[in-house]
Amino acid sequence: MRIGDRYELAMELMGRYGRAGRAERGAILDGFCLATGYHRKYAIAMLRGRRRVVVPKRVTRARRYGREFQQALLVAWEASGYVCSERLQPFLPELVPLLEQHQQLSLDDVTRTLLFRASVSTVERALAAKRKGLVGRRMTQTKPGTLLRRQIPALVGSWKAEDVPGYLEIDLVSHSGEYAAGTFLYTLSVVDLATGWTERVPLLGKGQTGVVAGLDRIREQLPFRLRGLHPDTGSEFINFHLFDYCQERGIELTRSRPYHKNDNCHVEQKNWTLVRRLIGYDRLDTPAQQAWLDAFYTDDLRPFANCFQPVMKLVGKETVGQRTRRLYDTPTTPLRRLLDDYTSHVDLNRVRALTELYSAVSPLTLKRRIDRRIAALPVHLGVHASA
Repeated sequence: MRIGDRYELAMELMGRYGRAGRAERGAILDGFCLATGYHRKYAIAMLRGRRRVVVPKRVTRARRYGREFQQALLVAWEASGYVCSERLQPFLPELVPLLEQHQQLSLDDVTRTLLFRASVSTVERALAAKRKGLVGRRMTQTKPGTLLRRQIPALVGSWKAEDVPGYLEIDLVSHSGEYAAGTFLYTLSVVDLATGWTERVPLLGKGQTGVVAGLDRIREQLPFRLRGLHPDTGSEFINFHLFDYCQERGIELTRSRPYHKNDNCHVEQKNWTLVRRLIGYDRLDTPAQQAWLDAFYTDDLRPFANCFQPVMKLVGKETVGQRTRRLYDTPTTPLRRLLDDYTSHVDLNRVRALTELYSAVSPLTLKRRIDRRIAALPVHLGVHASA
């Protein structure tokens, strides 16, 4: 007997079963169990009106984002430097034509349309399996400075309200390896709050004069006037060398609050994406390695990060109940943001080379050149503290 016929029989017997006495109900139940093969307890439930709900079979729709979409998205993700989906998805309409122009991506109309229309969630799902293994440990080799804390104010968030290029968060990233003994390299990293523009300079040691010299070099490289510096409370920054340097050049100097790492959150994030994730945690401590790192930062990473890696800018927050939602503008590259929104503050002579590079070099070619140079990092030249 088919399942539908069983239900029809149960519906016919349900009224008689409810009105019948004990003996008649037993007879009805015996006949129903014999006809359907049901267990007596289940048959009783059926005759009392508890009909099982048959869930219709779910109809799966055809796969929309297929292999071609996945492969094209992976190429674009690599060309962007493996940025997050929230930054990659709005950048695809600008990035894909660049890759097609340099013949590193060949798409049909359907795949190109899917790339441009894919949501952030779709991009994230497509890349989720490829993100594994992109985490690592973090370390610090800085100590707090205390002499000038009363003279250097601890400001949080006031510069972002001005929305003018030239206010930088700065930090040091150590390349000490497992043992922080002896002299080793540091990366002096800075990020502009208004545009997301970044610069990096390698230093041998963290002496105060060396840090000031590195900042002076960054000041000469910036495509806009340096207006302010915001370091943490490390003694390599909170000292009279840097204090006098800023006083003489009209640069505003502020500092983070002790034990508040989020006061320097922008440069801390770049310490991971543009230093740790690329260079790693090996010990670097020789002049040859410093020269290699300097050339890598200047020739490859500086144009790639500022021309081809989009950044998001926090524009506000909204609170609904107990949850706070952050609102960001459309992700765009620091160079594009600088030329579109802050033209009056730009030294065009300092960005001319980068604007020419933007149209002449494919981001995928530059990214793969970065990977090759990282693979040739002369780590073996270092003298490990454990040796």
